[in-house]
Amino acid sequence: MAPEDLTRPSVLTPEPHLKRKRTWPRWLLWGTLSALILAFLCVTGISAFVGWSLTHPPRKPLTGTPSQLGLNFTNITFPSRTDHLPLSGWYVPAPQANAIVIEAHGYGGNRCGDKPSLPVAEALWQKGISTLLFDFRDSGVSPGNLVSVGDFEQRDLLGAVDCAKALGYRHIGIIGYSMGAATAALVGAKDPDVAAMVLDSPFADLRTYLETGMPHWTHLPNFPFTPLILTEIPLLTGANPARVSPIKTIAQMKARPVLFIAGDADTTIPMINSVELYDQAKNPKDSLWIVHRAKHVGAYSVEPREYLAKVSNFFVQNLTGDRGRH
Repeated sequence: MAPEDLTRPSVLTPEPHLKRKRTWPRWLLWGTLSALILAFLCVTGISAFVGWSLTHPPRKPLTGTPSQLGLNFTNITFPSRTDHLPLSGWYVPAPQANAIVIEAHGYGGNRCGDKPSLPVAEALWQKGISTLLFDFRDSGVSPGNLVSVGDFEQRDLLGAVDCAKALGYRHIGIIGYSMGAATAALVGAKDPDVAAMVLDSPFADLRTYLETGMPHWTHLPNFPFTPLILTEIPLLTGANPARVSPIKTIAQMKARPVLFIAGDADTTIPMINSVELYDQAKNPKDSLWIVHRAKHVGAYSVEPREYLAKVSNFFVQNLTGDRGRH
């Protein structure tokens, strides 16, 4: 046997288990990274879908007209303020009226979708006060492709105020329901031509309301979905919930009275929202009416006669000085 050649370097072959130790972490890294990317895409995709659905509710058809209550009315079209979207509505003139009340409907509804809307128009007509009922953008028969839950709807309600002024009215009030009530609170703080408001079941702050309610509506975990949804909505639509905060502006209505209406059985927008707004309001004529057993925008259903009396008398006192007519 030949002696070993000490000048040749020996070649060491790695053990099979050592090869596995070097390659296994690489596969683990790529697998984990791929799973995280897939999970991120799924979560952001679901969040985008929820945000898009929230701002694009299905339209509901008009199911009645003021003529059902014996009221004469005129179909009317007027532009929203700022972006001039042509909005559709009904003008219900009361004989010799010098005051008008604009009705602002709730989320996903239309000018006659809220139960009190047509009865309120009738009650006000009987008191000599005209009404203007209209559809917000992307609602009823008004054009548009986005419901911003009070952000861009402010432009629509401001356009309704402009329309009321163009019709010759200088004593202008607003009654809003749910989203319409929150929008009215913001518009009332901006436009001094709004003399008095009734806010039925408003939310105090949209972002807080969405943060609280989103997990219940979507049945998705609060984290990470709710923060993602609220981040994606402005990116997808341009609408920003942070711009819809009546609690920050209600004190600016101190020169004009507000009647707040809420139900103690409201699980959609709990009455604490109205209580908080009432606590921040500064006008000594402000009042808060909480109706026992009433659900969301449900005070009229529980106490219809008292509802119509309170609303109509409030506007008579604060728009006409106890004069419904010239």
